[in-house]
Amino acid sequence: MLDILKKHLEEVDFECVVATWINGLKDEEQQAFALLMQNESKIVCSNLYSELAEQEKLPFKITAFRQHMRGYCSCRKN
Repeated sequence: MLDILKKHLEEVDFECVVATWINGLKDEEQQAFALLMQNESKIVCSNLYSELAEQEKLPFKITAFRQHMRGYCSCRKN
């Protein structure tokens, strides 16, 4: 059991599905997302999600997107 516990202690870096998707975007789009996340209190995540989903199929639901954008996602906690 100790080996499993140690393994999970070492695996600190976690990237959620939203972060993985964002990291796969073009550099300009990634920079725009970084700015959005810095100003997260000024955006309406549901509207942004809906508009993005109209343009392409997203690999995540609104809840995961909102948590990531608002900084509640476990991949964004430091």
